[in-house]
Amino acid sequence: MERINEPEPEADIVVVEDDQRMARMIERNLHAAGYHVRLAETGRELRNAYHYSAPDLVLLDLNLQAEDGIDLAVELVSATSAAVIIVTARDRLEDRLRGLDVGADDYIIKPFEIEELIARIRAVLRRRILETARNREIDLGPYHLDRTAQTLVRDGSPPITVSLTNTEVRILTILLLHHSRVVCREQLTSREIKESVDRSIDVHIGNIRRKLRKAGMHDLVIWPVRGLGYRLRYEA
Repeated sequence: MERINEPEPEADIVVVEDDQRMARMIERNLHAAGYHVRLAETGRELRNAYHYSAPDLVLLDLNLQAEDGIDLAVELVSATSAAVIIVTARDRLEDRLRGLDVGADDYIIKPFEIEELIARIRAVLRRRILETARNREIDLGPYHLDRTAQTLVRDGSPPITVSLTNTEVRILTILLLHHSRVVCREQLTSREIKESVDRSIDVHIGNIRRKLRKAGMHDLVIWPVRGLGYRLRYEA
Protein backbone atom coordinates (compact mmCIF):
# COMPACT_ATOMS: atom_id res chain seq x y z
CA MET A 1 0.00 0.00 0.00
CA GLU A 2 1.29 3.42 -0.90
CA ARG A 3 1.60 5.85 1.98
CA ILE A 4 -0.19 9.18 1.87
CA ASN A 5 2.18 12.07 2.47
CA GLU A 6 -0.26 14.98 2.31
CA PRO A 7 0.14 16.97 5.55
CA GLU A 8 -2.82 16.98 7.93
CA PRO A 9 -3.56 18.99 11.09
CA GLU A 10 -2.64 16.71 13.96
CA ALA A 11 -5.49 14.94 15.72
CA ASP A 12 -5.28 12.28 18.42
CA ILE A 13 -6.50 8.85 17.27
CA VAL A 14 -6.75 5.60 19.22
CA VAL A 15 -6.68 2.42 17.11
CA VAL A 16 -8.44 -0.49 18.87
CA GLU A 17 -7.20 -3.56 17.03
CA ASP A 18 -5.94 -6.91 18.39
CA ASP A 19 -4.26 -7.87 15.11
CA GLN A 20 -0.82 -6.37 15.71
CA ARG A 21 0.20 -6.46 12.06
CA MET A 22 -2.91 -4.55 11.04
CA ALA A 23 -2.56 -2.13 13.97
CA ARG A 24 1.06 -1.28 13.09
CA MET A 25 0.20 -0.77 9.43
CA ILE A 26 -2.58 1.66 10.33
CA GLU A 27 -0.37 3.42 12.88
CA ARG A 28 2.47 3.87 10.40
CA ASN A 29 0.26 5.36 7.70
CA LEU A 30 -1.69 7.64 10.04
CA HIS A 31 1.59 8.99 11.41
CA ALA A 32 2.64 9.70 7.83
CA ALA A 33 -0.62 11.62 7.32
CA GLY A 34 0.14 13.83 10.34
CA TYR A 35 -1.94 12.22 13.11
CA HIS A 36 -0.93 11.31 16.63
CA VAL A 37 -1.75 7.61 17.10
CA ARG A 38 -2.07 5.32 20.12
CA LEU A 39 -2.78 1.58 19.99
CA ALA A 40 -5.09 -0.48 22.18
CA GLU A 41 -5.76 -4.21 21.92
CA THR A 42 -8.68 -4.40 24.37
CA GLY A 43 -11.53 -2.34 25.74
CA ARG A 44 -9.62 -1.98 28.98
CA GLU A 45 -6.62 -0.47 27.19
CA LEU A 46 -8.96 1.87 25.31
CA ARG A 47 -10.54 3.07 28.57
CA ASN A 48 -7.09 3.67 30.08
CA ALA A 49 -6.01 5.62 26.99
CA TYR A 50 -9.15 7.76 27.14
CA HIS A 51 -8.75 8.42 30.87
CA TYR A 52 -5.25 9.85 30.48
CA SER A 53 -5.85 11.85 27.31
CA ALA A 54 -9.16 12.09 25.49
CA PRO A 55 -8.75 11.25 21.77
CA ASP A 56 -10.47 13.02 18.91
CA LEU A 57 -11.34 9.79 17.14
CA VAL A 58 -11.37 6.04 17.79
CA LEU A 59 -10.89 3.43 15.07
CA LEU A 60 -12.69 0.42 16.53
CA ASP A 61 -12.47 -3.21 15.44
CA LEU A 62 -15.56 -5.23 16.37
CA ASN A 63 -13.89 -8.64 16.61
CA LEU A 64 -11.99 -8.25 19.88
CA GLN A 65 -11.13 -11.22 22.05
CA ALA A 66 -12.36 -9.95 25.42
CA GLU A 67 -15.60 -8.13 24.49
CA ASP A 68 -17.87 -7.22 21.61
CA GLY A 69 -16.82 -4.06 19.80
CA ILE A 70 -20.45 -2.97 19.43
CA ASP A 71 -20.71 -2.69 23.23
CA LEU A 72 -17.57 -0.55 23.20
CA ALA A 73 -19.05 1.63 20.45
CA VAL A 74 -22.19 2.20 22.56
CA GLU A 75 -20.02 3.12 25.55
CA LEU A 76 -17.90 5.54 23.52
CA VAL A 77 -20.85 7.28 21.90
CA SER A 78 -22.78 7.66 25.18
CA ALA A 79 -19.94 8.58 27.53
CA THR A 80 -17.30 10.39 25.45
CA SER A 81 -16.90 13.13 22.88
CA ALA A 82 -14.71 11.08 20.52
CA ALA A 83 -15.76 10.35 16.97
CA VAL A 84 -16.02 6.61 16.28
CA ILE A 85 -15.22 4.80 13.04
CA ILE A 86 -15.84 1.04 13.08
CA VAL A 87 -13.21 -0.87 11.09
CA THR A 88 -14.10 -4.55 10.81
CA ALA A 89 -14.33 -7.65 8.65
CA ARG A 90 -18.04 -7.98 9.50
CA ASP A 91 -19.63 -7.14 6.17
CA ARG A 92 -23.24 -8.20 6.74
CA LEU A 93 -25.85 -5.50 6.24
CA GLU A 94 -27.23 -6.17 9.75
CA ASP A 95 -23.81 -5.45 11.29
CA ARG A 96 -23.36 -2.24 9.30
CA LEU A 97 -26.81 -0.99 10.22
CA ARG A 98 -26.32 -1.88 13.89
CA GLY A 99 -22.96 -0.13 14.03
CA LEU A 100 -24.38 3.06 12.53
CA ASP A 101 -27.55 2.85 14.60
CA VAL A 102 -25.60 2.85 17.89
CA GLY A 103 -24.01 6.15 16.85
CA ALA A 104 -20.76 5.33 15.03
CA ASP A 105 -19.74 8.07 12.60
CA ASP A 106 -18.69 5.64 9.87
CA TYR A 107 -18.30 1.92 9.13
CA ILE A 108 -15.40 0.56 7.04
CA ILE A 109 -15.10 -3.06 5.96
CA LYS A 110 -11.77 -4.92 5.85
CA PRO A 111 -9.83 -5.27 3.68
CA PHE A 112 -9.61 -1.59 2.77
CA GLU A 113 -7.24 0.77 1.02
CA ILE A 114 -5.36 3.02 3.43
CA GLU A 115 -6.14 6.02 1.20
CA GLU A 116 -9.86 5.45 1.74
CA LEU A 117 -9.44 5.04 5.50
CA ILE A 118 -7.59 8.35 5.78
CA ALA A 119 -10.16 10.09 3.57
CA ARG A 120 -12.95 8.78 5.83
CA ILE A 121 -11.06 10.01 8.92
CA ARG A 122 -10.66 13.46 7.37
CA ALA A 123 -14.37 13.62 6.55
CA VAL A 124 -15.47 12.59 10.05
CA LEU A 125 -13.10 15.02 11.78
CA ARG A 126 -14.19 17.81 9.44
CA ARG A 127 -17.85 17.20 10.31
CA ARG A 128 -17.04 17.23 14.02
CA ILE A 129 -15.21 20.55 13.68
CA LEU A 130 -18.17 22.09 11.85
CA GLU A 131 -20.59 20.80 14.49
CA THR A 132 -18.46 22.27 17.27
CA ALA A 133 -18.15 25.59 15.44
CA ARG A 134 -21.94 25.89 15.26
CA ASN A 135 -22.12 25.86 19.05
CA ARG A 136 -21.20 29.43 19.89
CA GLU A 137 -21.30 28.82 23.66
CA ILE A 138 -19.83 26.00 25.72
CA ASP A 139 -21.30 25.49 29.21
CA LEU A 140 -19.92 23.83 32.34
CA GLY A 141 -21.91 24.27 35.54
CA PRO A 142 -22.42 28.03 36.02
CA TYR A 143 -19.77 28.86 33.41
CA HIS A 144 -20.41 29.89 29.82
CA LEU A 145 -17.63 30.31 27.28
CA ASP A 146 -18.79 32.63 24.49
CA ARG A 147 -16.31 32.12 21.70
CA THR A 148 -17.69 34.90 19.54
CA ALA A 149 -17.50 37.51 22.30
CA GLN A 150 -14.26 35.95 23.63
CA THR A 151 -15.54 35.94 27.21
CA LEU A 152 -15.95 33.48 30.04
CA VAL A 153 -19.01 34.26 32.19
CA ARG A 154 -19.95 32.87 35.58
CA ASP A 155 -23.63 33.08 36.53
CA GLY A 156 -24.40 35.06 39.66
CA SER A 157 -25.71 38.32 41.04
CA PRO A 158 -23.98 40.04 39.43
CA PRO A 159 -22.42 37.67 36.85
CA ILE A 160 -18.62 37.67 36.55
CA THR A 161 -17.07 38.16 33.13
CA VAL A 162 -13.48 37.56 32.05
CA SER A 163 -12.16 38.74 28.69
CA LEU A 164 -9.93 36.33 26.78
CA THR A 165 -7.58 36.43 23.86
CA ASN A 166 -8.35 34.38 20.77
CA THR A 167 -5.69 31.84 21.73
CA GLU A 168 -7.03 31.56 25.28
CA VAL A 169 -10.52 30.93 23.90
CA ARG A 170 -9.17 28.14 21.71
CA ILE A 171 -7.39 26.51 24.65
CA LEU A 172 -10.40 26.77 26.97
CA THR A 173 -12.64 25.33 24.26
CA ILE A 174 -10.62 22.10 24.19
CA LEU A 175 -10.26 21.93 27.98
CA LEU A 176 -13.98 22.51 28.57
CA LEU A 177 -15.03 19.97 25.94
CA HIS A 178 -12.80 17.41 27.69
CA HIS A 179 -13.38 18.59 31.26
CA SER A 180 -12.20 16.24 34.03
CA ARG A 181 -9.97 14.42 31.52
CA VAL A 182 -6.34 15.06 30.69
CA VAL A 183 -5.57 16.88 27.45
CA CYS A 184 -1.96 16.36 26.45
CA ARG A 185 0.26 19.37 25.81
CA GLU A 186 0.90 18.21 22.23
CA GLN A 187 -2.81 18.28 21.45
CA LEU A 188 -3.18 21.84 22.71
CA THR A 189 0.00 23.06 21.06
CA SER A 190 -0.46 21.51 17.63
CA ARG A 191 -4.19 22.11 17.34
CA GLU A 192 -4.79 25.36 19.15
CA ILE A 193 -1.69 27.52 19.27
CA LYS A 194 -1.10 29.34 16.00
CA GLU A 195 1.25 32.01 17.28
CA SER A 196 5.04 32.18 17.20
CA VAL A 197 6.85 29.30 18.85
CA ASP A 198 8.55 31.50 21.48
CA ARG A 199 5.34 31.43 23.57
CA SER A 200 4.77 27.98 25.03
CA ILE A 201 1.45 26.43 25.96
CA ASP A 202 2.45 26.80 29.62
CA VAL A 203 2.55 30.59 29.26
CA HIS A 204 -0.96 30.67 27.83
CA ILE A 205 -2.28 28.34 30.54
CA GLY A 206 -0.60 30.51 33.19
CA ASN A 207 -2.32 33.61 31.79
CA ILE A 208 -5.72 31.89 31.87
CA ARG A 209 -5.22 30.72 35.46
CA ARG A 210 -4.25 34.21 36.59
CA LYS A 211 -7.38 35.68 35.00
CA LEU A 212 -9.55 33.07 36.73
CA ARG A 213 -7.99 33.77 40.13
CA LYS A 214 -8.23 37.55 39.72
CA ALA A 215 -11.94 37.26 38.87
CA GLY A 216 -12.61 35.02 41.86
CA MET A 217 -13.40 31.98 39.71
CA HIS A 218 -11.74 29.67 42.22
CA ASP A 219 -13.99 26.68 41.48
CA LEU A 220 -12.81 26.41 37.87
CA VAL A 221 -9.36 24.90 38.14
CA ILE A 222 -6.76 23.93 35.54
CA TRP A 223 -4.41 21.33 36.98
CA PRO A 224 -1.07 20.41 35.39
CA VAL A 225 -0.58 16.65 35.05
CA ARG A 226 3.13 15.96 35.12
CA GLY A 227 4.46 14.45 31.93
CA LEU A 228 1.07 14.54 30.21
CA GLY A 229 -0.66 17.91 29.98
CA TYR A 230 -3.56 19.65 31.71
CA ARG A 231 -6.91 18.79 33.24
CA LEU A 232 -9.73 21.32 33.75
CA ARG A 233 -12.27 20.69 36.54
CA TYR A 234 -15.27 22.51 37.92
CA GLU A 235 -15.03 21.91 41.66
CA ALA A 236 -18.57 22.71 42.80
